[in-house]
Amino acid sequence: MRFSGRKCIFGMLSLGLALILSGCAHNRVTLGFTPLSGEEVQPSPSGEVVVTTLVDHRFRLYSFTANDMPDTVGWGQGTGTLYTSENIPAHVSRALAEQYRKLGIRARYDADLKCRVDSLPNGNYRVTVKGTAASSPVLCGSIVDYQFQIEHPMVGFGTYISTYDMAAGATLTAQVSLHLFLVDARDGHILWTGVVNEARGLKNIHPPHLNAKGVSLLERTLAKTIVKSAREFSPSIE
Repeated sequence: MRFSGRKCIFGMLSLGLALILSGCAHNRVTLGFTPLSGEEVQPSPSGEVVVTTLVDHRFRLYSFTANDMPDTVGWGQGTGTLYTSENIPAHVSRALAEQYRKLGIRARYDADLKCRVDSLPNGNYRVTVKGTAASSPVLCGSIVDYQFQIEHPMVGFGTYISTYDMAAGATLTAQVSLHLFLVDARDGHILWTGVVNEARGLKNIHPPHLNAKGVSLLERTLAKTIVKSAREFSPSIE
C-alpha cells in the first residue's frame, strides 16, 4: 500500500509537470487572415484608398504611445502570454487592404508611406503623410486592441492544474479596435476619422488546437472590424 501511494503521488506530479511543459510549448501562435466574402460595400466606390502601416498602441491604456509588448497577441490558461513571430502592425495593415479589395474597394498597402498623427489642444487631430507621393486618399491610424483569450476549467489536486487541450470545453474571446484616419495626402485634410470596434466570443469549444481556434476567432473579429470601417469611410473616396 505504501508503494502504491508513492506511485500515485509520483503519477500526479508527473501529470502536473507534463501539463506545465505542454503549456510552455503552446505559447507561440501563427497568424493567418482570410477576408470575409459576400459583404460588398454598396454602392462600390470608384476611388482608391492607400493603406499605410498602422501604429501599434495596444496595451497602453490612456496613452497613445508605442506598446512595449509588440509580439503579444493573447492570453491563455495553461499557456500564459501568447506570442507571435509576425509583425502585428504590418499583418493588420495588409489585412485592411485585402479585406477592402474583397468588399469591392480598390485598395493597396504601401509600407513606404508614413503617417504622423498629432493631437491638437482643441481636441482635433493633425495628420502628416510622408513617403511615396499618393494622389489617392490615404488610410492612417493605430491599433488600439487586437488580442484573444482562452478560458477553461481548472482541475484541483491540492493545487489547480490547467486542463488546456484536454476534454473540457473552453471559452474563446477576441477583441479588435482600430483608430483610423482617411486623409488627403497632399494637404493632410482629414476626410473621415473614427474608432471601429468588434468583440466576439465562443463557448464550449473543445480541443485540440485551442490556440489555432483562438487565432481564427481573432482574425474573423478583425475582418468584421474592417468591414465596419469600410462602410463608414467609403462615401469619402467617391
